[in-house]
Amino acid sequence: MSARAPHALVCALLGALCALPPTLAAAQDAEKQARGHFRRGETHFAMGRFVEALKEYQAAYELKPLPGFLFNIGQCHRNLGHFEEAVFSFKRYLRLKPDATNRAAVEELVSDLERQIAAQKATRPPALTGPTGPTGLGAPPPPPPPRPVYQRWWFWTGIAAVAAGAAVGVYFGVRPSSAGPPASALGNIDFK
Repeated sequence: MSARAPHALVCALLGALCALPPTLAAAQDAEKQARGHFRRGETHFAMGRFVEALKEYQAAYELKPLPGFLFNIGQCHRNLGHFEEAVFSFKRYLRLKPDATNRAAVEELVSDLERQIAAQKATRPPALTGPTGPTGLGAPPPPPPPRPVYQRWWFWTGIAAVAAGAAVGVYFGVRPSSAGPPASALGNIDFK
């Protein structure tokens, strides 16, 4: 081994040691931030502010993905009425922590939530069928049936015109001719 080899080895080790603390510090910083989010989440949860608690627990989980955060996220969803999301979080919690001390209680929560989901689906009106429109809400309702002919304006206008024409025809049909004086049984006098 040359005289430079131990020096190069020492430099490499010192370089590795200098690079290690920022990584360790970053991990400690992420854990500290996760604890802060957890504490704020606990405060919000205790105050009944489940939306805010959910955000804090999710932020904590993103920084430090511990299974316990999933349980807290599930509890927030359950309290907000997001039953399907709660079931997802609880099942994920049990999958990541199979030896959870509260496993039986969580499984009972999942069963209750699944029953509530089924009951909600049973009471919902049936989904719209047919092709969906641009809003995705289903086909538009069918147009109303056409009105009968006797309920249209032009029908009654035509009836009035025919009646007026008939009245004029009757008037001129029974009116005496204007070619001469009216005829009488006594005779006609013509003054020309």
